[in-house]
Formats: sequence, C-alpha cells, structure tokens
Amino acid sequence: MADETLPTEPVAKERKSLHVTTIVAKVTEVVLAVLIIGLVVDPLNSYHQRMYNRPRSKLDDVALIYTTVAGYLLINLLFIIGHALGDKIPKRMIIMFSVVGAIMHLISASVMVHSWRKAVGSYFDVQNNNIYSSKMYNDMMISASVFTFINAAVYAAEVFVTVKYS
Repeated sequence: MADETLPTEPVAKERKSLHVTTIVAKVTEVVLAVLIIGLVVDPLNSYHQRMYNRPRSKLDDVALIYTTVAGYLLINLLFIIGHALGDKIPKRMIIMFSVVGAIMHLISASVMVHSWRKAVGSYFDVQNNNIYSSKMYNDMMISASVFTFINAAVYAAEVFVTVKYS
C-alpha cells in the first residue's frame, strides 16, 4: 500500500529496449525448446527399443538432453511470466542463466550428434540380423541437434547483448 504512493523512477530508453530484447530472446528460446522436445522424443525412445545389435543411446545421454532442454524451457517460462506480472529480471541472473544455458545446450547438441552418428554409422557395418533405426528418426534427431545448436547461439547472443548494452 505504501509503495503505491511513491513516485516511480523513469526508465531509461536503453534499459527499456534491453528489457524488450531479453524478453524476445526468452520467447525465442521457449519456442525452440518446444520444437526440440517435439523432435527428440520419438528418436530417443525408438533407439532404446529397436536397436538390438549395436550400441544403444545411454540413459545418461537421454537424461542430459531432457534435463537441459526441459529445464531451461521451464526457467524461461518463469522469466516470461515474471515479466508479464511486472517483475524486473536482474542483469546478473540473466547473464548467469544464459551462460550456463548456452554451455548446456552445446553439450546436449553434441550428445545428440554423437547418438545420431552411432545410429547412422552402423549402416556401413553389414551384419546378419542387424536391425537399423528408422531414417525418419535419424533425421528428427539431427534436426533436433541443429535446433539445439541454434538455441545455444540465442543464449550466447543474449549474453552478448546484455553485457554490451546494459
């Protein structure tokens, strides 16, 4: 109640544009994360069920991918909801989450590429009774890894813009 009577400080134009840039980056990161999860679910499930004669994806790899993408999806959704409710996101928190997000997304994308290479690489080993993974699932996996690399670049760009212009 007492806070309502205090005059509000005018927000600098640079800070306002930085805030808009941050929210646009967060929305982009959320959209990419939803796309990544949609692309990666079926390939990771199928790699565990249908590949009998070659190395499978490790559960640790699957957990890393899901934890990174889904975790940062939730974090960014909370940032967007907080912005919609009028909260200001501190600069250090934006930088901290974005740096770790960029690193984790790079690692997850690399793990996806590694899983994809294991699945596709066995096409060259002709063995009897070898069951190959679906080409569609392999294409979905490499597409998800490309979008994960793009999401890492968005996180890195957000760090750059936040450090340079605030």
